[in-house]
Amino acid sequence: MRVFVLTLSLLLVVIAIPSCIKHEVVPPPINTVNLDGNFTGYVSGTQVEFTQNVNGYLGTTSSETFVQPSPAPSRRVYAFEMISGFNPVSIKIKLGALNWDLAANTEPSLTMFNDFHMASSVTPPSFSNGAIAGFEVTYTDNTSRIWLSKAPNPVPQTVTFSNIKQQSDGTGDYSFYECNFSCYVYSLNPQTNLIDSLLIQNGKYKGWFKK
Repeated sequence: MRVFVLTLSLLLVVIAIPSCIKHEVVPPPINTVNLDGNFTGYVSGTQVEFTQNVNGYLGTTSSETFVQPSPAPSRRVYAFEMISGFNPVSIKIKLGALNWDLAANTEPSLTMFNDFHMASSVTPPSFSNGAIAGFEVTYTDNTSRIWLSKAPNPVPQTVTFSNIKQQSDGTGDYSFYECNFSCYVYSLNPQTNLIDSLLIQNGKYKGWFKK
């Protein structure tokens, strides 16, 4: 009888051991987009370059929303800038405005977002103050002085968007692009009270906007 009880106890232990083994749970792969920005261009004849994760530069995107009661269209302006905690020099571009009816959608849909940015590659946007109806450039120099493009401007200025690609991941929906532009930017000189200008030539931005 004792042999039977001992045998039964050993058998129960053997059966219980596999049930105590914890099986590794392999999480599903995470879909992530590649947020890798870059800018090159000439400011007053001097070459400027900002590269992601070099000298502290990182690409940042933001948007401004101007809400209007329906049926007046609400508007959203998108911005992208590469900034560094070690260097004040940066160039921001803004594109707007995506118009939509707040009564029909509380936010622009992904289709609206995609169509708006795809349209910029078909028809080059015009320069627009505040980017309310097009494109704007903001340059910050090494003294943190801010310079802005302006419209209308009798001086020729150009901008094109290309290679528009929409991608999404767990952090949101993005529109990737390449943007080429040349323009003057302007700033009030506090000492002379006159408007100074700088020429940005062959500006090439590789960046993204977030929905």
